[in-house]
Amino acid sequence: MSHLKRLSDSIKFRTVSGNWDQFLKLHKFLEDSFPIVHQKLELVKINDYSLLYKWNADTKESILLLAHMDVVPANEDEWDIPPFSGEIRDGFIWGRGTLDDKSCVMAILESVERLLSEGFQPKQTVYIAFGFDEETKGYLGARKIAEYLFKQNVKIEAILDEGAAIISRFLPQIDVPLALVGLAEKGLASFDLIAQGDGGHSSSPKRNSPVERMAKAIERISSYKNEIHLTRPVEEFFKTCSGLMPSTSSFFLKNMKFFLPLIKKRIETVPSLNAMLRTTMCVTIVHAGMADNVIPDKVVATVNTRIIPQETAEDVFKRLKELLKDLQIDVVKNDRWEVSDPVPCSDMKTEFFSKLSQTINEVFPDSVVTPFLTIGGTDSRHYKHLCSNIYRFAPIIMKGEEMNLIHGKNERISTQAYEKMIDFYYRLLKKE
Repeated sequence: MSHLKRLSDSIKFRTVSGNWDQFLKLHKFLEDSFPIVHQKLELVKINDYSLLYKWNADTKESILLLAHMDVVPANEDEWDIPPFSGEIRDGFIWGRGTLDDKSCVMAILESVERLLSEGFQPKQTVYIAFGFDEETKGYLGARKIAEYLFKQNVKIEAILDEGAAIISRFLPQIDVPLALVGLAEKGLASFDLIAQGDGGHSSSPKRNSPVERMAKAIERISSYKNEIHLTRPVEEFFKTCSGLMPSTSSFFLKNMKFFLPLIKKRIETVPSLNAMLRTTMCVTIVHAGMADNVIPDKVVATVNTRIIPQETAEDVFKRLKELLKDLQIDVVKNDRWEVSDPVPCSDMKTEFFSKLSQTINEVFPDSVVTPFLTIGGTDSRHYKHLCSNIYRFAPIIMKGEEMNLIHGKNERISTQAYEKMIDFYYRLLKKE
């Protein structure tokens, strides 16, 4: 069976969190597909469905590679090719998880199987952890793995997880692909907004109803701009970009700390750049009403926030309450409230970061490595108490518009891109 067929077959398992039998079937598939890995490496199952491999080299410190086996659901009616078919067509492998994140799971195992078949032994102990609920925040998977490693007193020098990739045309004026390595990660927290008041019959509506007040609140949140913070990863990102742009733009980017107030309006028009510079707030869920002729007496909306380093979830909570205080709306931490404050910046001068950069340059010689702030959430945040040097990079080549395929319809990866992923992990591990 070829490496392409193995990735294709892995996509056929509908590993959406909750489909636990599918995870067990995937486990069996991995055992059958990578026999040397499962013969030579120690394997512990954490909380039934997470997989933790240990490639032992009897060293005090180790490195840890992360990926996740779960995927988000897919509306099959919207796809050109069924999302769990794993079909190989037109130079692509199609299906949910080809980009996020089964390609990383499979590429890591492909590289380790190959290295073991060649008799390679790392100089440093390597742990490989595959969670099963990253898409639902990782509290049952990654967090439990991290707790296990802590109890085992495992010392981790560096962690590599997903979180960024190699993107071409990330900025309009830059022609070369940017290999984005996340040095830090934004925090996340969700809050409930609750508006209550008199309901009644829609034939005789009263003004200032809970629905009207909530509508004002949503509009206010949508238009509100949190304060800009220039964090170190973003400053380094702009410095790298400055060497790739025309001289005028280059000068501004190289000295972003001084010129940011002058060009922030232009930056705000690019959602990804805007998100790298400030805390964002977005209403994602609204519950109200049961009939079209009844004015609801209660409206509940959920606000999802992504928190810039230098702020905390508590800061954002207080800010939301202040922003909405005149609208008679309660801002609460609900029963499901779970928070992850921002993950601090990792060191760019470590030996592992140097190996990571070298490997990227070897496998993707046309790209430019640059620090980055990861604006989404990854499993790696659950390990921040175990290791201060966490790097977020998936070795996938994507055009800017292909980013929309992640969690979107017609998710797919080119066969060439997947082969380069395997080569990347192979070369990186060989440096250990």
